[in-house]
Amino acid sequence: MVTFTTPGLLIAFVIVRISRSPFASGLNSFALSRREAIGAAAGFGGAASAWAVAPAAPRVDGSVAASSPLLALIPRMEFGAPATNVTIPADLVRAIEAGAAALERRSDMFGLASSPKLSGSWRLLYSNGAEIVQLAKGLPLGFSLGPTYQPLDTATGRFENRGNLMNRFNLAKLQTNVVGDVKVAQAGTLNAVGVRNDRGNRVDVDFRVISFELDEILGTAVEPALRKTLIPRVDPGVAQPANDITYLDETARIVRGGDGALFIFRREESGVPMLTGEEREALARREKSAGDAAVGVGAERFKDAAPELKFLFKDSPK
Repeated sequence: MVTFTTPGLLIAFVIVRISRSPFASGLNSFALSRREAIGAAAGFGGAASAWAVAPAAPRVDGSVAASSPLLALIPRMEFGAPATNVTIPADLVRAIEAGAAALERRSDMFGLASSPKLSGSWRLLYSNGAEIVQLAKGLPLGFSLGPTYQPLDTATGRFENRGNLMNRFNLAKLQTNVVGDVKVAQAGTLNAVGVRNDRGNRVDVDFRVISFELDEILGTAVEPALRKTLIPRVDPGVAQPANDITYLDETARIVRGGDGALFIFRREESGVPMLTGEEREALARREKSAGDAAVGVGAERFKDAAPELKFLFKDSPK
């Protein structure tokens, strides 16, 4: 979907925390500003090295869903990260993207934004979106993107994007959660690249709170966990963030971002329940009152990323 760039910001947060930590002797040479760290996270190279093909997922009734051959093509990645078009072989990328396109061409894929199948917990398995690719290629100091989930509740109009960051050197354990609202988009509207919503498959998304949490540094638990919150500043001059659900069944969901980027999800529980409405409101209130919330964040590092990010990230007043 959108907003998966947020672990890049979390890298900046943890680098600063590690550099100031009493456990960080000898790591001061890695202390970067948040702005510098964001840039490093966006540009760092190095593909994941381990992959193996995942098995097809059967439907609840025991039959095989139409999406099962596609899901079977997507490899398991190191640290449980989503596969991307730069972290797996090119021939496999072509096969995955061709399989997704074939499912998207099915004539019965309409009205998906209102489908009861949409609600649930979804794990991101594959994407060619710029925000995911930047993270999956590798991050500074041995950090890597881990399992990424998107729980949705269409009855209450809630969604979350949950990212985990893993570290091969056990420097830290990190997580981030983007909390937002989702609703069926108006028929006939155009997205950021001019695609019309003519099949009832588009949802509009609005971002409420982005929470970053540092749970462990150098093998030592941080108690209480360190948390920072960003309150997005909506830019009325940028197109409404929206996504098209181009395929949906009991086990798989294919989404096209506002820039046409591909996201393939599998229905899978993360083991962590969604925040309730009261918890979402309390999160923003508590962080604001504690002085830990920042309103807005610079967009200059993300100028070449998906159009939804330009909507989300806007400079704070000087």
